[in-house]
Amino acid sequence: MDRHNVHLFYPAALGIAGGIATLATGGLSWTGGIVAAVLATAGATASLRLKQNHAAFRDSVAVYVRSQKEFSEQIVPVWTGHIETSREQMESAISELAQDFSRIVDQLDQAVHSAGMATGSIDDRGSGLIGVFDQSKTQLGEVVASQRMAMNSMTVMLEKVQGLDKFIVELQDMAAEVAKIAAQSNLLALNAAIEAARAGELGRGFAVVAKEFRMLSNQSGETGRHIAEKVGIISEAIMSTCKAAEDSVRQEDGAMLESENTINTVLDEFRRITDALQESSRLLKDESVGIKDEIGQALVQLQFQDRVNQILTQVKANIDHLPVYLAQHAEPFCAGGELQPLDAAPLLVEMNKNYVMSDQRAVHRGEKVAARDDGEITFF
Repeated sequence: MDRHNVHLFYPAALGIAGGIATLATGGLSWTGGIVAAVLATAGATASLRLKQNHAAFRDSVAVYVRSQKEFSEQIVPVWTGHIETSREQMESAISELAQDFSRIVDQLDQAVHSAGMATGSIDDRGSGLIGVFDQSKTQLGEVVASQRMAMNSMTVMLEKVQGLDKFIVELQDMAAEVAKIAAQSNLLALNAAIEAARAGELGRGFAVVAKEFRMLSNQSGETGRHIAEKVGIISEAIMSTCKAAEDSVRQEDGAMLESENTINTVLDEFRRITDALQESSRLLKDESVGIKDEIGQALVQLQFQDRVNQILTQVKANIDHLPVYLAQHAEPFCAGGELQPLDAAPLLVEMNKNYVMSDQRAVHRGEKVAARDDGEITFF
């Protein structure tokens, strides 16, 4: 007989003991026998009912234990399935996000490298954009200087041409002197002819000389007039040349000044564009470096997925162990009908052994998890 069921026979034993006591005190009479039989029957009936109630209670407990086991076996896979699905989806999404960020970092790295090369090519004084600008400015300055030298040469030539005026004046004066001498010579020849006519036969030879001298003076006067005419023509030509040269110099000077102003304006605009391009390239490089650093920090922050993955994996393992723990807890009842209370201590000890992070141990102890530094890197 199971020692756990001895208490079921207590009412029968008490009834029998009461009947025996009744017979012992009352003797072997009909009344005492009837009372003893009633007590024994009542005790047996009470024991039978107690046994039936105990069996029904044990059956209900067994049903509860089985339902508890079945409940854990049915609900735990659903929980672990959801946790595993969430963990896999999160791991897949974070991994893809990390790969995307890594590609962005690589592209930004290439952009920073290209921006650095562009900035270097702009800043390069030899073959860069600034170098080309400086060379262009120097060459255009040389062109302007060459034009200025040509203008100076033209100005000098104009001054020399204008200096011919005084020679024209001297030639005109000389032509006037020739005309004056011719007139005086003609007058002198006329006087000589008059005197030769007065001398008669003796003055005939002198008259011939005076005639020739007069003809020579007329020719000299005519030559003087021709010289004066030619000098006038040359003077007008020189004056026209000087005026044309002055107009040309004036136009060339204006055109040179306009060209110089245009060149300076173009150079200023080109310089402004070059400076803006240089500044934009530098800003692009700085912004790219800043974005790259921020994405690097974001990649570090995405490390939380490893921590969450470990936590969820251990929670899943603990939930998977729950049916086994409940089955082990039901074994004493199934074997001997002894129902023991649930004790979470062994399971908590086992869980604590499997922790790998301080956060898990803090939560296990019921402590508040300390905030993690943004720059902290955790290696597993």
